[in-house]
Amino acid sequence: MFAPVPRESAVSVCATHIRSAILRGDVAPGQRLPPERELAVSLGVNRGTVRSALRELELGGLLSVLQGSGYVVKDFRESGGPALVPALAELARETGDFAAVAADLLLVRRALAGVVIERLATQKLSRASLRAIEEAVGAFAELATSTPRPGASALAAADLRVIRALVAATESAVLGLFVNPIATILERLPDLREAIYADPSDNAVAYRLVLEALKQGALPAGLAATTLEQRDQATLARLRAAQRPGAPQARRTK
Repeated sequence: MFAPVPRESAVSVCATHIRSAILRGDVAPGQRLPPERELAVSLGVNRGTVRSALRELELGGLLSVLQGSGYVVKDFRESGGPALVPALAELARETGDFAAVAADLLLVRRALAGVVIERLATQKLSRASLRAIEEAVGAFAELATSTPRPGASALAAADLRVIRALVAATESAVLGLFVNPIATILERLPDLREAIYADPSDNAVAYRLVLEALKQGALPAGLAATTLEQRDQATLARLRAAQRPGAPQARRTK
């Protein structure tokens, strides 16, 4: 189950190996991990490295410590959080199910966007909020139409500024906190990010329509939701095409 790992960044690599085993189901919920000494031998590292890796996984909700019983695997579906999504995505990539994970992630992203749009459609925005949204949309549109086209990382950063401006306009700290993990996950999935921003001019057009509707105080929530779903379906189509054997692989930039 566990094999020796390179010594560089050993704690992180050990944590990744054990995390992957748990997410794959190699170690079932409720099952105890081997003792630290045995894990250290299996992974080819010292006990201190193993202990630090196990502590990292405990903090991530994958393990619990029982006095005298060692580390027990928890059900990550009940105790984990969004930080596990990139690891799940990597495992899904190995089995050819990456598009399914991406579809679920986009669904969550779209649901959050729908809540934000619904809130904005029912409240009067301040001039400062409209100005902030307009500036963010303008910056994204300028970047999206520039030549040569910028990389997906730069587009994602500009897109996030638009989203943060829209969320800030809702005056909801709760909605803002839900944006952060999704942004972090997308940053760690560069091929999905490439698919999202393959045609950034479309994103810019959609944002300009939202901006004009907000200015007029008539944001059509239903139409916005339909537009978001159509864009996500186009993203998934591009992603599936890129995942086909022989297709050129997207650049994995951070």
